[in-house]
Amino acid sequence: MKKVLFFALIIMNCKFSFSQYLLKDFDDLSLNSGGWTTQIIIDTTNWFVDSFGGDDFVKATNYSNGSNIPADTWLISPAVDLSTSNQPILNFETIMKWAGDALVLYVSTDYDGFSNPNQQGTWADITTMATWDVDNTTWGNWTPSGDVDLSVYKSTNTYIAFEYIGTSSSGSTWEIDNIAIVEGSSPVQTISLYDIQQTNDPSGISPYYGQQVNTGGIVSAVNSDSTFFLSSGSGPWSGIYVYNTNYLVNVGDSIILQAEVEEFYNLTELKNISSLQIISSNNNPIVNYCTTEVVNYEEFEGCFIAVSGVCVNDNSGFGEWIVNDGSGDLSIDDLLYSYSPVLNYSYNITGVSTYSYGAVKLLPRNSSDISIPFSIENGISSSLICSPNPLCGDYLNVSVEINSKLLIIDIN
Repeated sequence: MKKVLFFALIIMNCKFSFSQYLLKDFDDLSLNSGGWTTQIIIDTTNWFVDSFGGDDFVKATNYSNGSNIPADTWLISPAVDLSTSNQPILNFETIMKWAGDALVLYVSTDYDGFSNPNQQGTWADITTMATWDVDNTTWGNWTPSGDVDLSVYKSTNTYIAFEYIGTSSSGSTWEIDNIAIVEGSSPVQTISLYDIQQTNDPSGISPYYGQQVNTGGIVSAVNSDSTFFLSSGSGPWSGIYVYNTNYLVNVGDSIILQAEVEEFYNLTELKNISSLQIISSNNNPIVNYCTTEVVNYEEFEGCFIAVSGVCVNDNSGFGEWIVNDGSGDLSIDDLLYSYSPVLNYSYNITGVSTYSYGAVKLLPRNSSDISIPFSIENGISSSLICSPNPLCGDYLNVSVEINSKLLIIDIN
């Protein structure tokens, strides 16, 4: 695999040992797999598995039939053997909304695994050791807990638990995902965009799905909501979409960042950015010149691309239109820039490739990304010569052998 990163970054090669003592990501849509249990202390509210936007997670809410109900329910891990660990670290992610009690995080080394935790086991409250989502006004991004050090709770019988509490007048909705206990801080690798995107999975899932990585490249497109596309080098697997709400970047910025690799409805993306640094500005991402058919291939997802083709459908719905160079249809979308094409006209189009609603789309960024190629029949008159033909670039050379008056008109 290609291991070159197309930005200034020093890569240090380190050898490390990595042990994982516990992992619960709920991707199997099971609450109890792996030995997890729940204990309902008050009423009937219980934890349950839910899914949204390609994520699977566990959830608790005391809102039912239009009102809140009193609730106290625990989500409890299986017994974890940490007796031979050196520095066991707990990590997880949370999202919450609506006003209500915070979650409580506990650890125990003498719980029996099945009794009411309010009556059996010594539970240490370690809630303040973790970082939690605190914005109850919106469904935000997943908030990483940071490293919760369990070194003082090493045993052959260590349990962790999350307690959800609600009242008759209030109650937050809490979601938890990617609960893991590992040896030391989870190592963050430096990975090229090529290796993040390159996959043999028929669904296009990245081999680094769910992992934090260091990577970088040149910003090739920026949306109005601050999300952007990143390009590194050229060819297949050289681009990616970045879901971002916290950093401001511009097209041409060379950046390095640490983020999580995610899959959003089969679109590989970077999200949950923990750091981002702009190395330089006013760089030019490399353009991939492709046929309209090839752009539809998985390996060009997120890439910076140029195509030429004829408009075969000037309104395919939702602001989209279709071009074809003879190899296959390609949808042009108005997410970044809206354009009204003319049926049967030829167009040169530059943009970034994305995947949404089950289809690949090319996103031109501005008016400069769409042009109509100019062509003139050589030899219309022996005294008139135009080159290059067809026009490619910004200059047209016209020469005449006799004194003449010329009028050059743009087709628009």
